[in-house]
Amino acid sequence: MSEDSLQNDLDEFDSDAHSGSGRQKQKIRIKYRQRVKVKKRPRGYKITRYWKKNKKNLAAYLVLIILLGATFFMVVQVAKQQLEMNQHNTRQRL
Repeated sequence: MSEDSLQNDLDEFDSDAHSGSGRQKQKIRIKYRQRVKVKKRPRGYKITRYWKKNKKNLAAYLVLIILLGATFFMVVQVAKQQLEMNQHNTRQRL
């Protein structure tokens, strides 16, 4: 096959892809001088791929956030208790 015939085949394919029937253009790539349709990835592909790569990191971040939240909660509880003790001491002095 010559390059002119390959170009003609591609031009025909492009004209089909841009027809007014509302059909979406299909992605193709040239592999060993043959047109190969690129398979459409399933819905949610990027999310599942991101989860597979980063699930260990996300779990570590979740544990860190829980620990920081618990620490903040304990600091608030201690501050409240100190405030109550100070109020109680001032009432006893009066």
